[in-house]
Amino acid sequence: MKLMLFLEESAGVQTLRVAHASQHEVVAVLTTLNEEGTKRLGATVQGVAEYLEIPVWPANQVKNQEFAGRVQLESIDLILNVHSLHIVHPEVLSAARVGAFNLHNGPLPSYAGMNAVNWAIMNGQSQHGTTLHWMESGIDTGDVAFETSFDLADDATGLSLSRQCTKDGIELVRHLLATEPEHIPRKPQDLSRRQYYKLELPFSGMIPWDRALLVERFVRACNFYPLPSPWGIPSVEHDGQSIGLMKVVVTDEPCQEEPGKLQFRGQRCFVSTGDFWVELTSLLHRKKLLTPQSAFFSQSPES
Repeated sequence: MKLMLFLEESAGVQTLRVAHASQHEVVAVLTTLNEEGTKRLGATVQGVAEYLEIPVWPANQVKNQEFAGRVQLESIDLILNVHSLHIVHPEVLSAARVGAFNLHNGPLPSYAGMNAVNWAIMNGQSQHGTTLHWMESGIDTGDVAFETSFDLADDATGLSLSRQCTKDGIELVRHLLATEPEHIPRKPQDLSRRQYYKLELPFSGMIPWDRALLVERFVRACNFYPLPSPWGIPSVEHDGQSIGLMKVVVTDEPCQEEPGKLQFRGQRCFVSTGDFWVELTSLLHRKKLLTPQSAFFSQSPES
């Protein structure tokens, strides 16, 4: 088959490598182009595609109705979208002979939309999953082709869960590319169970100090270190410095103090919530991970 790939991020790089190594032909890759003079950490979709001598086009072309003509001109059989957030024009989707597919880092229909891994942690889910689905004009509404699920660890972070979804998702991509077009499954979603998550942050981005368990989940959901967090880093103020919270532990000690206040006990640090004390065990300052001992007692955060 002739493939056209809409790719971003590390998952896009891995997808490109898998597709290029398959029996199919990658006709073109659409991605966000690197700005001249800027540096990007690690391999980029554009860089890998150029190394493989695959044409690279701007990602935003997928929004234009006219691009459907290019898809037809190139005789594209299958479109594959991995972590590209541009809304693809319906005529572009229908221009591929076999169809268009999207890799989503959450189970459908219950985790459609944005930041599914963050919300799964925030909601206290015991399981999560990855979905490869047929694309149609609605966002994350197409029939499911392939899916997988796994237990969500109690200490999962936004980063660890994202990595698991990518790992499983790449296997789904391999499965798709190894399946004869006429045998690709189509399992309709039960849209009565659909939950769609927008870009809005829970609690308007504020730490939910009223409940210790919510604080702990929020911290884990925001933890993508050393990568940027789509929800930002929850932080507390100490001596005029903003200290990021990377890992906290809920104690069984009831708390009667005003929520959000730091308390030091020896070289341990706790913060008050509306029900239980929470111990801070890993912190972030100036992009460096610190223990409470090194953050508060060994030296000033300014030094």
